[in-house]
Amino acid sequence: MAHAGITPYNILYTAAALLLLLWLALTVIAVNLRLYRRERENKRRFRYERMFFRNVNRSEDIVYMILRRSDKKLLYLSENAEKMWGIRAQQIETDIEALEKVTTREYRREFMRKWKEWDEEGELVQNFVSREPDGKEVWYELTAAVSEDGKAYLFRFRENTYERAEIARLREEINQAHRDVQYKTDFLSNMSHEIRTPMNGILGMLALSRMSAARMDDYCKSSEEYAAISEYLEKAESLSQFLLGLINDILDMSRIESGKLELASEPFDLFEFAEKLRTMFQKTIEEKGVIFKLEILDFDVRRVIGDELRLSQVIVNFLSNAVKFTPPGGQITVTFRQMNRMEDKVHFMIRVRDTGKGITPEFLQRVFKPFEQETATIAKSYGGSGLGMAIADNMVKLMDGQIIVDSEVGKGSDFNVYLALPVDSSQPQEIVEDRILSEKKPETEERPEKECTIEGMRFLMAEDNEINAEIAMSILEEMGACVERAENGREAVDMFESHEPGYYDTILMDIQMPVMNGWEASATIRALARKDAGVIPIYALSADAFVEDKRRSVSIGMNGHISKPIDFGELVKTVGRTL
Repeated sequence: MAHAGITPYNILYTAAALLLLLWLALTVIAVNLRLYRRERENKRRFRYERMFFRNVNRSEDIVYMILRRSDKKLLYLSENAEKMWGIRAQQIETDIEALEKVTTREYRREFMRKWKEWDEEGELVQNFVSREPDGKEVWYELTAAVSEDGKAYLFRFRENTYERAEIARLREEINQAHRDVQYKTDFLSNMSHEIRTPMNGILGMLALSRMSAARMDDYCKSSEEYAAISEYLEKAESLSQFLLGLINDILDMSRIESGKLELASEPFDLFEFAEKLRTMFQKTIEEKGVIFKLEILDFDVRRVIGDELRLSQVIVNFLSNAVKFTPPGGQITVTFRQMNRMEDKVHFMIRVRDTGKGITPEFLQRVFKPFEQETATIAKSYGGSGLGMAIADNMVKLMDGQIIVDSEVGKGSDFNVYLALPVDSSQPQEIVEDRILSEKKPETEERPEKECTIEGMRFLMAEDNEINAEIAMSILEEMGACVERAENGREAVDMFESHEPGYYDTILMDIQMPVMNGWEASATIRALARKDAGVIPIYALSADAFVEDKRRSVSIGMNGHISKPIDFGELVKTVGRTL
């Protein structure tokens, strides 16, 4: 009989049983490990939570509260709530509205409004005040959020009374600083107006003195006394112009610091701008024995939009310094160069290069700071307030440009202005070529400018200041004009209206006048129903010299705004061009 020994099936069953036992053993081990880890994690979490709540309860200025989201049941309130508010957790558990006594009805209503609008995403923040029994106000910042599992609302009440008081104090300091800057700006603005008025009189009197001296006979003019008087008048005019420049610099710096300096945005021709610089400086530079060169390179655009006056102020400052510090035999070169053109803007550089004394590396670090000069002897030897460079730097920054200075002691300096200005698209740009404007032109090409004259013209001048009126009338009458004066804007309107059309050729209008100011008077004249009211030239003559004042004058309907002290030569040219 055959023996029933080990068969393949017995081996298979045995292996399956062993594998099952092994799987069961591994499962048990895995479950035990999971339970062990969970227990260890729970112990660690419990330890952390115990530490957290212990630290929370130690906090003197923060109260934590947890409400169940489903029924608003209190789950936790930190122990210091009783110390801060006099409310125990048991009171809130029985009546959640016990919290109402923490703050006022006004803040509760505001919180409930925010609560209803809250989408429970992120945090809800509310500041409220609590009044203690002794009447002291205590401020809290309430922050509400939903827990990560979405089952609870988490609240944090943080006292921020001191913080709010500190913020309020700092805010008041900032406001006071702004007020101080405004007071300074207003003071300087008013002082500018008040100083310009007598300066107008001083320069006018000097001009009249020169006119009187010019009428002297040849015998008097040949005397030493006449030569001395002429020298005194020339020096007095020079000092007056220096004082006026100083007033302008201080006023500009003040308005820059207060953020109230405005730039004009008007079309101008870069080539004409360069020509004005040449006309202004070439004779003076060459008389000093310095070579002068002005070049315009690589331009395919010549008309741009910007503030020509302020840009001129920057370049004139650099050129004036170059003239001061470049000795005879040296050279000053002004270069206008187009860098590139991108869409509707042209990027260009204006460089003023001199071969003068140069700037030390130490002073180069502070050259654009207000009232800075390299040494005390510089101010004595060359003059200046130390404001020009600071004003130039701020002007260029307002234009979104940059100034780069390169200098070497004993060899000279480069002042480079980089700007990007909009191209003037109001009229076609003519083809331009590189040119050097400082070269002498052949006599056959010279076209002397037609001399402007006001001889035989009749002016209506509105001026309330007796001395300024007397001076202006005397100078204009010396030039051959007839001047009729009104003492205020209302009188000027009446005088214009009482005469036939065309009686007056031009109106000169002061701005700050009693009864009716110059702007109101000009607007009234422009609105009159007569044929000359809309076309007669009206010019503002004002000690207010800000860009916004000039803009307002033009917007009112005036033809221009001439700042005091009045440059009567420029006034004649301006009126002549208009007529």
